Amino acid sequence: MKGNEMRKLSEQNRIRVKKVIAPRGIIHDRNGKILADTRPSFNMYVTPEDIKDFNQTIDGLAKLLNLDREEIINKLKAASGFPPSFPVKIKHDISMDEVAKVEANRVYLPGVSIQIEPKRNYPYGNMMAHMLGYVSEISDEEMKAKEFKSYSLGDFIGRYGLERAYESHLRGIDGEKRVEVDAMGREVRTLEIKDSTPGNSLYLNINLEIQTAVEKAYDGKKGGCIAVEPKTGAVVALLSRPAFDPNKFAGGISKEDWKAIITDKTHPLQNRVTQGRYPPGSTFKIVSALKALDEGIINERTSFTCRGGFPFGKRVFKCWKKGGHGTVAVHRGIVESCDVFFYNVGLKLGIDRIHEMADTIGLGKVTGIDLPGEKNGLVPSSEWKKKTYGEQWYEGETVSVAIGQGAVWITPAQLLQLSVFVANDGVTFKPQIVNRIVSPEGKTLKTFEPVMNANTKLKKETVRIVKEGMWGVVNEPSGTAHGSRLQTISMSGKTGTAQSVGEKGKSLGDHAWFIAYAPSEEPAIAMSVLVEYGGHGSSVAAPVAKLIAENLLKPKVEIKEARVYENR
Repeated sequence: MKGNEMRKLSEQNRIRVKKVIAPRGIIHDRNGKILADTRPSFNMYVTPEDIKDFNQTIDGLAKLLNLDREEIINKLKAASGFPPSFPVKIKHDISMDEVAKVEANRVYLPGVSIQIEPKRNYPYGNMMAHMLGYVSEISDEEMKAKEFKSYSLGDFIGRYGLERAYESHLRGIDGEKRVEVDAMGREVRTLEIKDSTPGNSLYLNINLEIQTAVEKAYDGKKGGCIAVEPKTGAVVALLSRPAFDPNKFAGGISKEDWKAIITDKTHPLQNRVTQGRYPPGSTFKIVSALKALDEGIINERTSFTCRGGFPFGKRVFKCWKKGGHGTVAVHRGIVESCDVFFYNVGLKLGIDRIHEMADTIGLGKVTGIDLPGEKNGLVPSSEWKKKTYGEQWYEGETVSVAIGQGAVWITPAQLLQLSVFVANDGVTFKPQIVNRIVSPEGKTLKTFEPVMNANTKLKKETVRIVKEGMWGVVNEPSGTAHGSRLQTISMSGKTGTAQSVGEKGKSLGDHAWFIAYAPSEEPAIAMSVLVEYGGHGSSVAAPVAKLIAENLLKPKVEIKEARVYENR
C-alpha cells in the first residue's frame, strides 16, 4: 500500500554519505624541500547504527586491539549528538597488523570499518618541531566554539607553531562520497564522489641546510637560536632544544607519551626562542654603549679604570677579570667586555635612559614573529618599579642592569633585534618565517613583504664606534669571541654570560649568549644564540654562530689584520 514511500526509506537506509578528508597543505623550505606533508593512514571507525550486539562489538574490539573499553564507550558517547549513521573514529593510524586482525574478524564486528585517510607527516622528526608545530584531534570543548563550527568530531587541527598560526590556510576543504552499504555497514559500491580540496602550501624563508647545521651544533645542549636576513627580517633558521616529535601528536598521542612530555622538567614544549626569558648578560652592554654615545654622555676617549671590582655603596661589584682591565675606553670595553667600564656608564645614564634605548630597539617587547604565543620580556624603569612594587629605583640596581643582570629578562628573538639594529644602523624588521602562501594549483596567493619594526636615526659616530667594537670582539686577539674568528668572512658580535639565580640566591649556572652579524661590511645574516646553562658565551654560544656563518656565506671579503685601538 505504501510501496513508493517504503522504497525511498529503504534506499536511504542503505546509502551513506561519508566524508573525504582533505590533505593539509605542504610546508616547504625556501628551496622547495618538504618539511611537512601527508601520508596515508588507516583509521578505525565504529558506526553505531550498524552495531548488532553492543557488548560483542565493543568487547571484541577492546580485546582484539588491546584497547580500553571505557575509552571506546566515551568516544561513542561524545558523538551522541550526531545521527547514528555517523561513523565515530576509535583509533587513528592503526598498524597493518591491526588492520589484518580487524578485517579477519569483520563478520564478528558489525559496524566496524577501516578508512584510509591523510595523516600529517613530519619527515625530520623533532627537527624544527617548535617552528612547524603539530596537529591533533579537536576536543569536545573546542567543538563548541564558534571558530571551529565547520569542524567535525575526529577532525585534526593545528595546535602549535606554524600549524596553528596558519591553520585556516593549511586546512583543506573536505569532500564526500555516497556509498551503498550492506546490512553490516560494509561498503558495497560507490555511487558518487565529491573530491576534497587540499589545503594551501607554505613556502618558508627557512634554509634547511642552515637549519640542519644548527641542529647538529645543539646536540646535547639546551637553548634557542634564531638567524635572519637583517635587511628583510626573513628567518633562515630557528631552533629550540630540547624538542619533541610532532609525529606522535599527528597519530593521536598516547596517554603515556603525553604524560612524559608534560611532566618533563626540561619543558620540551616551550619554544625558548619566543617564550624563554633570560637575563641577557654582557650582550646588553651594547644597549648602554649606544645610548651613552648617542646622548654624548661618553665619547670615544672617555675612560675608566678597572681593578677587578667596582665599589658602590656597601658592596663591590666584580668584573669578570679578577686582575682588572686597567684603563679602559669604550672600544676595549666592548671588545674585552669590561664590567667596570659599563658599571660607570650605566650610572651616568641612569635606568630610564637605558630603558628608553632598549625600548627603541624592541627589547622587552614582542617582535611580531609569525608564531603564536610569543612572550614579552622586561627592561625595567623607575616607573615600572614604582607601579609594580610601590618602591623607588636605586642606583645600585642600575649597576646590575647596565651589564644585563638584575631585573632584565629578554627572549632570544628580542635579543636578535639588537644585532639587527646595529647591523642596519638603527633599523629592525619583524622576523618572518613564512615567505608566501601557494594554492594547490601553484598560484601564489600571498607574499609577505618586509615589515619595519624600528627606524632610528643614530649619530654616525655612535654607529661606527659600536660596530668597530663588535668587530673587535671576534677579530681582535683580545676579543672575547676571538676563538670563533672566521678565516674568509668578517663577523661582528658580542658575547654574554648571564648568571641564573634560583630560590634563596642559589646559583643555577650561567647561560651562554652570542649575538652576531656577518659579513661585517655588508651584513647578510644576523643571529641570536643562547645555550641554557652552557657556561661562557665565548666558548659555547659563539661557535654556533660561526657554524651558521660558514654554512650560509660564501667567502666575500678577505679578513683584515686585527686592529688594535689605543685608549684615547
